[in-house]
Amino acid sequence: MTDWSTRLLPGDTPVFRHTHRALVELAPRRDRLAAREVAHEILSDPFATLLVIHAINKRMAQRSGNEVTTVEHAVMMQGIGAYLETARALPVLENTPAGQDSFALRALHGLVRRAQHAAWQARDFAVLHSDIQAEEVQVAAILHHVPEMLLWLRAPAEARRLRSLCRQMPAEEAAATVLGQPLPAWRLGILEAWNVPELTRDLLDPERAGQPRQTILAACIDIALRTDKGWWDEALLLDYQALADLDHLPIEQIVAIAHANAARAARGSAWPESTPAGAWIPLIPGAWPPEDEEEEAASPAEVPPPRGAAAPPSPADQTPPSKAARHDEAASGATVGTPPTEQDAHVLCPMPDKQVFRETLRSIESHLDGSYTLNQMSAVILKGLHTGLGLSRILFAMVTPDRDRVKSRFTLGIPAEDALRHFEFRLDGKDLFAQLMGKMQGVWINEGNRERLWPLVDAKLQKLIGSGDFYAMSLFNGQTPLGLIYADRGHGDCGLDPLTYTDFKMLCLQAARGMSRIKAPV
Repeated sequence: MTDWSTRLLPGDTPVFRHTHRALVELAPRRDRLAAREVAHEILSDPFATLLVIHAINKRMAQRSGNEVTTVEHAVMMQGIGAYLETARALPVLENTPAGQDSFALRALHGLVRRAQHAAWQARDFAVLHSDIQAEEVQVAAILHHVPEMLLWLRAPAEARRLRSLCRQMPAEEAAATVLGQPLPAWRLGILEAWNVPELTRDLLDPERAGQPRQTILAACIDIALRTDKGWWDEALLLDYQALADLDHLPIEQIVAIAHANAARAARGSAWPESTPAGAWIPLIPGAWPPEDEEEEAASPAEVPPPRGAAAPPSPADQTPPSKAARHDEAASGATVGTPPTEQDAHVLCPMPDKQVFRETLRSIESHLDGSYTLNQMSAVILKGLHTGLGLSRILFAMVTPDRDRVKSRFTLGIPAEDALRHFEFRLDGKDLFAQLMGKMQGVWINEGNRERLWPLVDAKLQKLIGSGDFYAMSLFNGQTPLGLIYADRGHGDCGLDPLTYTDFKMLCLQAARGMSRIKAPV
């Protein structure tokens, strides 16, 4: 075990000032309190939750070996008065080095918000599933976030490094680099060291997925993670569907419950200095919260300097370029629209707009009479992929006039200095993209097939694309290949999902129809 990882093992751990003050204020009423009232204050603070679960299970292991899985039971076992007296002596986080570090404190508050949101969702959906021990699922949702919080508290350099790497590569690769093992295994190891009950750890073990409680917990933790900056991530539909299938409810009802839970979680705890996920549900106009930039200064070797000084606007304030402007850009150069930087793609995931997606399909359909030029049709297609599907980097490669190669013709979201703009391959080649040109077909490179398919991509193209996931699909007019569309969401936190892949293929099919009817020759 490394030196920094030993600092994550059981030892003196603070609670947040709000929690300490609330527990001290309860002490005078100790004889009239119910354990549930005390547990309510503890459960709002992941560190306080960890401490009470650790203390009682360490004691129980030395006596009977029975495990305590809920905070209410732990308080009852210890005794309300005895616990409140012990809590009075707990250190206060804001008085520690982490509490004096504004960047680390903001990170901790953000994790508290996420844990509170996940816990509220988990308990409510467990109750909906008639789980008579719903607090066990709630506690597991809270403790899921504690190892990362301990990292910020006791090994801040590693926490910063992990966060910066997660913006440059998939989270699992970043975890392997910093932690030396996958995130789930690392998390379970930390919780076991803290005497967290086996039942709780089993709920968090991905190898035990498939049981109702695990399904609820995994979906609710994912909802809390994906909604930190908004509710437009289409991967949320997979979580909603999993919860809907569990209780045989309409997905619309699940979405309404999740939104209501987010609002209740936001109203139920006002002390963390971090914007709750419930605030993003209305998507009302306003300035988008600026990202922390201290991280760049903290680890300059790993994080590129910021490319933009201004915070991105609220989605409600954004005004897309006019159709004419997009057509002019398509005609005058290879890049359509104003490309977002790759760093922006990591910080603020694009919001798919289903209305724009549907309008794109209709627009192509209404111009199958040959009334659009190549530039006009490509502008409509790129807008549908970018705004309609929320894809960040899009490349439209076309077969060259000599029918020898497929070469980049139009791009969106790819900076001028990005080598990806030089994408091209031989039509008669043997690599993956050339194979796609055998007939109209698509591919989605992801973790599930990367080991098998990535080696089929030419080494030069691998270097151009980078290590992230992507969609690609060939376009045909009958038996004649027209070109290929490549799209991704950068290589950071904004991943791809099955629902968007389905829509991507649908739009590409329509794009092929449109490209085969343009009035100017290709």
